[in-house]
This record gives sequence, structure tokens and C-alpha cells, in this order.
Amino acid sequence: MSKTVILAEKPSQASAYADAFDHSERKDGYFVVSHKEFPNAVITYGFGHLVSLFSPEDYHKEWKKWNLDTLPLLPTEYQFKVSDGKQKQYTIVKKHLEEPDTIIIATDGDREGEAIARLIINLSGNDHKTLTRLWINSLEKEEIKKGFRNLRDGE
Repeated sequence: MSKTVILAEKPSQASAYADAFDHSERKDGYFVVSHKEFPNAVITYGFGHLVSLFSPEDYHKEWKKWNLDTLPLLPTEYQFKVSDGKQKQYTIVKKHLEEPDTIIIATDGDREGEAIARLIINLSGNDHKTLTRLWINSLEKEEIKKGFRNLRDGE
């Protein structure tokens, strides 16, 4: 039986999704859920921005103290890291993202929500997997169910 992983943006969103499933059980950093379309699923979540850009001093120590002579600070390649204080939840999310072939992106449908999901997926090394997208505008139980029945291509 294949596993489904649903990536929500925040705990409250994940909880609303879990409530829409036939069965849900809260764990540390995720929910185990089941429903006829998803008999073996996990909903995991960020705390907003689990992943952030490197700080200037992460690229070069001399960039820690800004100087007009060194501006603009432009790295040759932008890099990302787990945000401060969020390593535990990132580790939980990463573990679950590594298990399935398909990941359902269920973060907010705006640019920020999409960026949050993509940065987590990319940093975790799971950007090669099939992505689908939950596209809803409401956390009402019936809208959530309808959205999971009508997932969109994540590309």
C-alpha cells in the first residue's frame, strides 16, 4: 500500500485537514490519517518558514558587518538552510517526505505558501518526486474533502 504525504503550512491547517479525514491521530509533528482515497496517509507541517535563505555572513564572514564598499552583497549562488529553532520539525517533515513517491502540497495557495512548500521539498532532496496540489480557499470540512477529491498537478 503506497503512502501519501500531505504537506501543510502550519499546525492549525494540518489539524483542519486531519479533521476532514475518517480517522486521524495526532503525533509529534504530524497526523496519521486515513480515508477511502488515502488509506495510508500522513499530514505533516511547517511552522511557517522552516527554510530560509543563508544570512550574508553564512556566505562570507566579512559580510557580517555591512560596508558601503562591499554592497551589493550578491552570492554567486543562493543557498538555503533550516531556520533557527526549527530543526526538530524540519527533521520530522523531511523523514515523511522521503517515504512516498507523491507529495501533496497543501500549504496556502498564495505565493508565500507555495514558496514555503517548495523550499522545504527542495532542501529535503525530494524535488524529484511527483507533486500534486490541494487548491482550496476554505478550511471548511466539505471544502477540504472536495479539494482532496480534485487534486491538481503540482507542476
